[in-house]
Formats: sequence, structure tokens, C-alpha cells
Amino acid sequence: MPTTLQICLVAGSAERPSRILGGLDFLVGHLQTAGVAASIWDLAGDPLPLFDPRYYPNPYTNASEAVKRFAQAADRADAFVWGSPVYHNSFSGILKNALDSLSIQQFRHKPIALMSCGNSDRTGGQPCDQLRIVARGLLAVAIPTQLITLPSDFTFAQGRYHLVNEVVQERAVRLAEELVTYAAMMYPLRTYTADGSLLPRTNGLHAVEQLSTRR
Repeated sequence: MPTTLQICLVAGSAERPSRILGGLDFLVGHLQTAGVAASIWDLAGDPLPLFDPRYYPNPYTNASEAVKRFAQAADRADAFVWGSPVYHNSFSGILKNALDSLSIQQFRHKPIALMSCGNSDRTGGQPCDQLRIVARGLLAVAIPTQLITLPSDFTFAQGRYHLVNEVVQERAVRLAEELVTYAAMMYPLRTYTADGSLLPRTNGLHAVEQLSTRR
């Protein structure tokens, strides 16, 4: 396992200012304090072009430098946070476009934490529910704890939203700690070459075989 885990937080909001970005800012601060290398990819500030299915098998062949950089960030990540506002009872189109721009290889055997923000506690969790299905399709694992926020959980200052609800902050800390634990546990499921690149189609059986040999 690497000495420092890397977590990529994807801000899937097209709004400015963004409460999703405010929630991710809070998570990044806690993760960095815990010794994790955490960074945000803001899909509004660093947008990706419309998904082109020709490049799905290998995003590095995409003509867009932004897609290539996004693929590199995803490959380096040991875990993810996907954040989205509620748009029409679902997650945002720019987040779906970003995930479509990558392939299973960027997500296989990696944990994902989910965060959403909606105007009602009755609909605020819908993006998280649907993103769990997306994570499964990418052979990733959505962790049990998720973060659902409302506009009232934030305050606005200096041009940005800040998460201030203490109860939600406590849940965010729990989510961050759970994500780091899952990232550490799932790391052995992925096999790396000598140069640090991820081997395709690994299933973790090598780790089981090594344990059997040691016995």
C-alpha cells in the first residue's frame, strides 16, 4: 500500500457558487489533516467535452487534454467522492458526462463516497441512490455512509458556501474516515506493475494465493 492514500473528489455541480463545492471543501480539509492526499476536480471550473464513445475503451486516446488529465487523476486515486446537486430527481449531467468519459479501469476495486444537495430532505438522497448503481457498473464499491445536505446546512461568505451544520459536519467526518478505511482495505485487490501502473482485469486472487502459500 502507498505511504499516502490519494482521494479524488469530483464536484458535479454546474452552479456558481456551489454548495456541493462547499461540502467537498470541508471533506478535503479533514482528509488532508488525516494525512491523505485529497484534491477536488471541479467540473464547472475545469469542464470536460461532451462524451465521445469512440474513446471509452481508453480515455488516453481522447483528443481532449482535459479528459486525459481527468483520467490520470482517476488512475492515481485510491478512492473517490462523487458530489452532485439534485437535478430533476437525479444527479447532474456534467457528472454523468465525466464518468462516461472514463472506463472501468479507472474505478475497478476502488471505494466511492457519495454526497448530494437538494432543496428537500425527501428528494436530497436521490442522486446518491442512483450513483450507487453507477458505481456498481464501474466495478467500484459505494461505501455505506453518504452525505445528504440541504441549503440550510451552509452559510455564504467570501464568495463561497461553507458547511456549518454541526450534525452534518460530524457525518462528513465519519464519511471521510470510513472512506479512508475502505481505501486501505481495498488496495490489495489491485495489482500494480513495477512502474506503478494498474494492471487490467485484476481480481485480487493473487493476494489470496500469496496468503495460501505463506501457510
